[in-house]
Amino acid sequence: MQALLATPVTRAELLVSKVLPYYGLGMMALAICLLVAVFLMGVPFRGSVLGLFGISSLFMGSALGLGLLLSTVLRSQFNAAMAALTAAFLPALMLSGFVFEIASMPWPLRALTHVIPARFFASSLQTLFQTEGAWVLLGANAIALALLACFWLGLTALKTRRTLD
Repeated sequence: MQALLATPVTRAELLVSKVLPYYGLGMMALAICLLVAVFLMGVPFRGSVLGLFGISSLFMGSALGLGLLLSTVLRSQFNAAMAALTAAFLPALMLSGFVFEIASMPWPLRALTHVIPARFFASSLQTLFQTEGAWVLLGANAIALALLACFWLGLTALKTRRTLD
């Protein structure tokens, strides 16, 4: 890290260099999962592949932004992993509508789901797999994911320092 900080790289270049490899891995995993679901498991996909990759890119932006923020703020890799599990994975699993129906949750939890990026991504995936041309339904989810991605990546940019202290 000291060698990296000694280079004339800007804060934005540093953040992009940390996000891009994981973005690429995430998109490759998405493509593999889509191929397995459609061709091996016979799940019909009726939506737009371009729409799927667009929504997934917005989701990846918000998820990677939160992960990068946690790794920037916390000094230990163990603490960052535990914080990511607590702040991202468990809420995404429980409050996205994937496991439990959001409409059946108490109102405080329903309100909390509006800040969980996985809620909008799960809804978009359901829409994309079940219908085609549902851009009106995807628009609100895309806007929410874009706002969350801007928030997390912007906060990470503000918290990133060029020193090791």
